[in-house]
Amino acid sequence: MKKLIMGIALTTLAASMFFAKPVKGAEALTEKKQSIAAIAALTAKGDLDNLYVSIEDGLNAGLSVNEIGEVLLQAYAYTGFPRSLNAQATLARVLADRKEKGITENYGVTPAPLPAGTDKYDYGREKINELTKGNAKQSRPTDTGYAATTDVFLKEHLFADITGRETLSFENREIATVSMLSALYTVNPQLQAHMNGALNTGNTEDELKALTKIIGAKIGKKEGKNAENVLAAVLESRKDTTATASAPTAAKTPDISSINTESLSVFPIGDLFPSANFSGKVWLSWLNGDGVGIANVTFEPGCRNNWHIHHKGGQILLATGGEGWVQLEGRKAVKMLPGSVFYIPPEANHWHGAAADSWFTHIAIEVPAEGGSVSWGAPVTDAEYSAAGK
Repeated sequence: MKKLIMGIALTTLAASMFFAKPVKGAEALTEKKQSIAAIAALTAKGDLDNLYVSIEDGLNAGLSVNEIGEVLLQAYAYTGFPRSLNAQATLARVLADRKEKGITENYGVTPAPLPAGTDKYDYGREKINELTKGNAKQSRPTDTGYAATTDVFLKEHLFADITGRETLSFENREIATVSMLSALYTVNPQLQAHMNGALNTGNTEDELKALTKIIGAKIGKKEGKNAENVLAAVLESRKDTTATASAPTAAKTPDISSINTESLSVFPIGDLFPSANFSGKVWLSWLNGDGVGIANVTFEPGCRNNWHIHHKGGQILLATGGEGWVQLEGRKAVKMLPGSVFYIPPEANHWHGAAADSWFTHIAIEVPAEGGSVSWGAPVTDAEYSAAGK
């Protein structure tokens, strides 16, 4: 029995010593942010033994109990209630053990709900605008379909009820979210969106690069490499291009609020998606991120994306409204009308977008593949675009 107890003690000590070591390459993150990243990722992974150690590390690094609690609460929206509840139980166990040792905790700022009378849909919408650098002004849906209900839950609950609890800053919440999604590994569309969000809310490129090192060290090399690849694509997509600044049709295009979007798609149009990889305005609505990434994409007339490549998995486009084009490098452009289906093989350089005089909406389906990623290239020139209709 003594040998068994000693073995358990030595195993726990070894794990503690390993996880207490600083992660090489993560120095760009403060100790607090490193702890948030580790705690969030291990919660998503469901690794409660190492989570226990990382929670202790976080408390010792200066995180308050309530800041850690907010990370674990937020986790249920991204990883599900079971892992969130298990992580909260682990926090309680850490606190009980530390209390026995006579350690006094810093509980920090007490979480508080939004002020009475706050329109939670509007509040959540503006938090998403802050996250995406967008300017969406849609009103709360009145129907009860799944897409509309999801939209309400997203804005009123995740980005109001949860994000509005100011115990944890928006900047640090995005560190937590990116870490959770990185650990989940199979949700690259959401990971890409939240890496952009992390940069938009005050985190730096170097900090996100450091975060991928933490994922590799704490979760696994596969997950860490995937996070590195997604971040590389995000950073490439954020590079300024002269084509974006001089989009020829942007000034002539009516605002989307004047368009009957139901004629383009039965799916929600979503929010304006600012990106240097599009020649004009584009709206994006994620329809699914569990296993297969599916998005509804709406282009204003004349807007197209840059040349780009889907590595490993490829992509399928389903045209739902308007008129557009898709072109594989070295082949003639193909017109896309409602009902058109086009398969883009992996490693094929291509572009797609709206016709010059028409709005265009398509469903984009990512073909799942381990290690899949996107590489963005040069803008489609006016000459290349004009040749599409010839």
